[in-house]
Parts: sequence; C-alpha cells; structure tokens
Amino acid sequence: MYRRMNLQKHTARVLRAHDLLCPQRTLLVACSGGTDSLVLLDVLDFLRAADGAQLVCAHYEHGIRGAEARADARFVAEFCAARGIPFVLGTGDVPAYARAHGHSIETAARICRYDFLHRVRAERGCDAVVLAHHADDLAETVLLRILRGTGPAGLVGMREWDGLHLRPFLAVTRVQLARYAAERGLTPRHDATNDTLDTRRNRVRHELLPYLAHTYNPAARDALTRLSGLAAEEEDLLTHLAEDAYGCAACPGGLSLAVLRTLHAAMQRRVLRLFWMRTTGTAQDFSYLHEERLRALVSADHAVRVEMQRGWYAAARYGVLTLMQLSPMKVPLENEEILLPLSREYAIINFQGMEFHLRRLSRMTADDWRRAQERTAVYADPAALSALVLRTRRAGDYMRLPVGRRKLKDILIDDKIPREERDTLPLLAIAGTSEIFWIAGGRRSVLAPVTIPGEPVVRIAYDEGDDSQ
Repeated sequence: MYRRMNLQKHTARVLRAHDLLCPQRTLLVACSGGTDSLVLLDVLDFLRAADGAQLVCAHYEHGIRGAEARADARFVAEFCAARGIPFVLGTGDVPAYARAHGHSIETAARICRYDFLHRVRAERGCDAVVLAHHADDLAETVLLRILRGTGPAGLVGMREWDGLHLRPFLAVTRVQLARYAAERGLTPRHDATNDTLDTRRNRVRHELLPYLAHTYNPAARDALTRLSGLAAEEEDLLTHLAEDAYGCAACPGGLSLAVLRTLHAAMQRRVLRLFWMRTTGTAQDFSYLHEERLRALVSADHAVRVEMQRGWYAAARYGVLTLMQLSPMKVPLENEEILLPLSREYAIINFQGMEFHLRRLSRMTADDWRRAQERTAVYADPAALSALVLRTRRAGDYMRLPVGRRKLKDILIDDKIPREERDTLPLLAIAGTSEIFWIAGGRRSVLAPVTIPGEPVVRIAYDEGDDSQ
C-alpha cells in the first residue's frame, strides 16, 4: 500500500491538510538515524525539493550508549550535509537526569529529548516538530496506557497534529517503512537497546503484542489503532461539552459545588481536570487518585480540604471548590512582629506578601474615604492610640466591635476567611496586648475612631503591588 511514491503522496496529503506543505513553512524533523526517522527525513526532503516546506534536522544524543550513539549522530549529520539540510545536535546525560529526578531511563530520555526539540523549534522559528511515530507505536502506546489504567482521553494515544507535533506516519506500519527504506537504498542505524526487554515498551513490542496477535486477534494492532481513532473523535466532542460545563460551574474563587453536583460523574471528572490544568498551569501528575480526591470534596457536606501534589491543596467551603498554593512569603510568623510607633511615617515591604505604609495626614480626603470603604486602609485618631504592632494571629486574640468584645477566631469564621489563610493574615494589634485593632483588608476595632473633620489622622494602608499614593 505504502510503496515509495504512495508514502510520499500520503505524507504530502497530511502536510497539506495542516497547511504545512509550502516553502514558507519550516519543519523541525527529529531524526535518530533509525529506520523510521530516516525514512521521515528522506520523504520530507523529497517533498522539499518539490516546493514543500523548509527543513531543519535535530538529533539528540542521550549519553547512554557511548561511542555507538556518537556514531549515530555523525551518521545523521553526514546524511544532512549531503542533502543540504541544516542540522542541530543536542547532547545530554540522561542517566544523571534520571537519578536526580527519580525517573526511569526511558522517561528521562523522553523528557530530555522533547525539551531539546522544543528549544530548537523556538530558536529556529519552526512551525512544527515532525516525529516518525507510526501505527505500531500508536498501538503500543494505547496498550501501555490501558495496562496503566488510563481514562478515555488516554486511549487517544497520539494525534496526527496537536498544534505543535506532526506525526504523518500514524497510519503507516513499521513493515511499510522498512520496505520504503530498502527501495530507496537507505542504510539506517540500528539501536540495540530497542531489542532488549528491560523496558516496558520493548516488552509490549516484542512479547505482548505478538502474543495477542498470535493467540487472540491477528489484527490486534489494527484494533488498537482503530480504538485510538474512535477515542479521539469522542474526546473532541466531550472536551467541547466539558468547556461549556466548566463555564457554567466557574465562579469567583473556583467552581460552584452546586453546579458540579448536577453533572454526570464523567463530566465532573473532565471539568475537574480542566480546573486543575487552568489553575496550576499543567496537567502533569494529575492522576486518578487526585481526580477522586476532588470528586470527594464535591459531595462533602461540610468544609473540608485535601492535599494535592506539588504543594497544592483543594478545599470545599461556602459552596465553592477552590485550589490554592501557599506562597513562600505567606507562612505563619508565630513570634515575629513589627513595631509601629505612630510618631513617624514609614513603609514596611513584603509582610506576608503585602506592602504596608503608615502616614500622618492633616485631614482625610475623598480618596481616603474611598480606600477606607474598600478596606485597603485604616484611619485612626493618633491621640487615642499608643504603638501598634504588625503581626499574624496568636492564641487569645480578640477585637472590640460595636456589639462588644469578640474572639478573633469567631470573627474570622463569621467573615468566611478560609481556614488556611487565617494563620497568615496580617493584623494590626495594640502593642503588648492580644487586642486587635485592624484585620488587614477586613474589620477594624471601635478604638480610636476619627470623629472630628479636619483633625490630624494616621493612615495605615496596604497594597499587593506598588503604592502610588
């Protein structure tokens, strides 16, 4: 089916479908020197000569196979030089990276290789990274994910085009690529590590898939690739529906628990995955376990929180599911306090991530009144106060309110301050006491009210950015 000209025509159709078959495009071709990637480079070079895209070839030497790997790099470099294809070589120490990050060699190699390819693509201004993954690779990937316990999205395996990576051979088999190489007189390099059984993928390739084909279904590979194609179509539809559901559930601070509870469990999972990805900026390491932790919060009947990965945690409170990560600047400071005598002006930078200013004013302006209403500033009669301290909460703290004296703990609960924020909330307290004068961004005490217009006042304000006042 995919003899020489057919494979070239097939690849041209794929590139044309994604607007990548023209001289104005530049493709970064990943080439190891093996059969699959050498055939890819040869086909794209043929298309380049026929008014196709410009090419840059990238080869990554993993630091695993010593002299043999360096010979592979020289081979690819010479192949490119003979054809006038720009060549970029990357090198790394994958075993050291694997040890440092606790990865398998296979995983570390993939991370380092893709990092190199993405950097070169950005530096060279390439429109796509072209990879030689084929139908057998796709079947292996789907089977590996099934064995690992994937969800429907994992069944997609690999896409022909994901906006960054192009895989024009996903409908082509390994045998067909080898036949093309023989017909073209190509002499690919052979990586002996692909023959060993010390990695899971190699065992699937050399043992499990042949066993399934021999014992259960001679077309096991085709069945797996067909499953991947069907999953991709359904994934696209469900992703669109999940976007709509996410928009309905989104609310200030997170997702509405009431809306989430109306969703089917399958849609809940997708919305929660979107929530995680958009809040943290990555879908990495978001496992079934973490998905289930979030789902447990959706049905919780009281405020509760759970630990997630990489310092994040999730909480269900006041009808909202939230994701938060404590800033390094926002840690409880149990014994630290900053004394604020009211006799002079000064600024305190970055107390719990905020910038505080104390200034003496001859009178309050309209802008001062606005800031007081927004609770970003507090105003006091300096004659009615002694020194204040800036600190975080301590046992026994209280505040005098118009309704009388109340525990700070009860006030924070009434004001719906999240539990995890209470120990890091900046407070102004009367020096040497447990009495709180102002909760930054919240209530103030009845102490030292400003009652006479035109009299001098003290203003203490905070900003989470620069203070332009």
